[in-house]
Amino acid sequence: MKLASKFSSLAFKARKEQGYTQSEVAEAVSVSVRWYQKIESGRKLPGTLTALRILLFLGIDIEELREEVGLVVPVHAIRRTFTFK
Repeated sequence: MKLASKFSSLAFKARKEQGYTQSEVAEAVSVSVRWYQKIESGRKLPGTLTALRILLFLGIDIEELREEVGLVVPVHAIRRTFTFK
């Protein structure tokens, strides 16, 4: 299953469990209702900041998302390496 589909599934489940409407989540994370509907339906993958806002607002553990998408390396262990010349 694709990342967008996994993310949308987790967001939908968490939103329903907490009793929020799509409109409430969209407002809380600063996106339009239409955009949030596209994210939750799996048609669009949110950008990093929006994804973090959604995860935080809905209380989704990032490790749960990591496991869902099959990321082998724990998120905290991923580091970018920059070299300057």
